[in-house]
Amino acid sequence: MSRDAVVAALCSSDIFAKLPPQELDRVAEASRVRRLSRDEVVFARGDTGGGMFLLAQGSVSLTVTSADGGEVILAVLTPPKTFGELAVIDGGARVATATAREPTVLLCIPRADMSRIMASHPQVAVSLLSALATLVRQVDEQMNDLVLLDLPGRFAKFLLAAARVDPGQVRAGVSVRVDLPLNQTELARLVGGSRQHVNKLVGSLESQGAITRQGTRIVAVRPDLLAAVRGAG
Repeated sequence: MSRDAVVAALCSSDIFAKLPPQELDRVAEASRVRRLSRDEVVFARGDTGGGMFLLAQGSVSLTVTSADGGEVILAVLTPPKTFGELAVIDGGARVATATAREPTVLLCIPRADMSRIMASHPQVAVSLLSALATLVRQVDEQMNDLVLLDLPGRFAKFLLAAARVDPGQVRAGVSVRVDLPLNQTELARLVGGSRQHVNKLVGSLESQGAITRQGTRIVAVRPDLLAAVRGAG
């Protein structure tokens, strides 16, 4: 990536967008560009943390392994999301495994540089903590759903969130387009189910008219029908 492209990627993130030009140039100078192939691991759970990452291109999944050996996806990140922020704050071990889902380009920002920036620009620290808090809340809600909702309820809730429809604006018989660049294995890991069970659930929802597929990809949903499934869960 050129220097201008690195600066543009930094500016696309809420964490760095308000930095003055000179500081942005310093961050760009310190950042290392890392290119990954599909399924290449960025870092594994337990690795020593050395900095944070900004997604410039591609996408990354954050996963943990359950006690029975199954893999659960905590989040799927796309540009300009950041991840690995905990290592900047406490220098501790990574709490999840980060893996490229496709050819991906990352900016690696060293902890020492982030610490300096946060000390001189408190708004960066606030933005970083806000991004981290958003992810923690998302994971917390996901864990609660695993306890409180059955698989159909969790899947319906996930699809409703993807549709970005206000519950008060759901209208009977109206379909909403969704963009879900996820395969069924990833969908299963996101909602805490086996691929076999999620495949059956997808088929059932399609037969009910709650979802529309093109090939294997879900491209539209009926929020009114999904809301009924979620309520039943």
